[in-house]
Amino acid sequence: MPSANNLIETLQCLDVKSFNTEAGRLRALEALTLALNKIQRPWDIVWQHCWVNPATTACTKTLIDAGVFTKWVEAGGGDKTCAELAELTKTDPVLIRRLIRQISGQNLVIETAEDTYKPTPWVKALAADQALANVYGGLYHFVNVPMFRTLPEFLKQVGYRNPTDSHNCNWQFVNGSKENVFESLVANLVAAREFNDAMESHSKYNLTPWPEIYPTGTLFANYKLDRPLVVDVGGSKGHDLIKFPIRHPGTPAGSLVLQDLPGILSELDILDIISVESHDFLTPQPVRGARAYFMHNILHDWDDKIASEILKHIADVMEPGYSKLLIHESIMNSIKPLARVT
Repeated sequence: MPSANNLIETLQCLDVKSFNTEAGRLRALEALTLALNKIQRPWDIVWQHCWVNPATTACTKTLIDAGVFTKWVEAGGGDKTCAELAELTKTDPVLIRRLIRQISGQNLVIETAEDTYKPTPWVKALAADQALANVYGGLYHFVNVPMFRTLPEFLKQVGYRNPTDSHNCNWQFVNGSKENVFESLVANLVAAREFNDAMESHSKYNLTPWPEIYPTGTLFANYKLDRPLVVDVGGSKGHDLIKFPIRHPGTPAGSLVLQDLPGILSELDILDIISVESHDFLTPQPVRGARAYFMHNILHDWDDKIASEILKHIADVMEPGYSKLLIHESIMNSIKPLARVT
């Protein structure tokens, strides 16, 4: 058994560059998570859940909103004191010190001297990618926080039965209305924009591009030019659909169709090659006989009855022997499911 010092020294040498492949990095991440759980005492886990995680997220969101990360990187991204960061953002240095010290405790910034820090790749990524920073907004604070906070009480009130009615779930319990989460997002443009950014980030950073999973080149075989090639159903900002012409630069203009609710598409900025169409996938599909209908992370949001209706709307317009339905979902293992899927 290696000594504690040797183990710590080995771990300190690890970083993203230690792995030749993304699969290897993810395997190591799972192994390190398991090792951490094994050496934690129950109180360590409780402390992490109930003190550290909420505080870290709140501090991060505040620092993003105050412009600290952005101004820090714009100023060169070097070592800065908390007073210097406060000066860059015209904020209170005492408050900035408290916020920075909290995330420093999670190694999210690097302390180089007393009250002096340098940014990590995480800070630089949040500064460079507004969509990534917005994950801490619409998704986390508008959707996740109220949902997770009230879930135990909601499940208690329904007798600990698995919810099956999409019009009587925790979201309705939280908001005191019959709106589903997507209807609530459409009514809040800022939250909707940031939620869409979160979905874009999930697609960009957490998933292999779908044209690398499915042989999308085969869709051009026998393709009928007077019809759409791919219809992205419920495709948000088009972050998945845009990967198709990147993979296939010769894709005909107008052959790709992006569909979502009007409120989701209202502030869209997308390539001319993509046609944009307002559509609610709970209603009949207007595009008939496309080569492929693509759905990414749609069906898992709905109960079996509604999911079947969504699929039926698409099946009704597919041409037998020609049209394809491509469903891109995360699959949970029945044994040892991965944390990023559960």
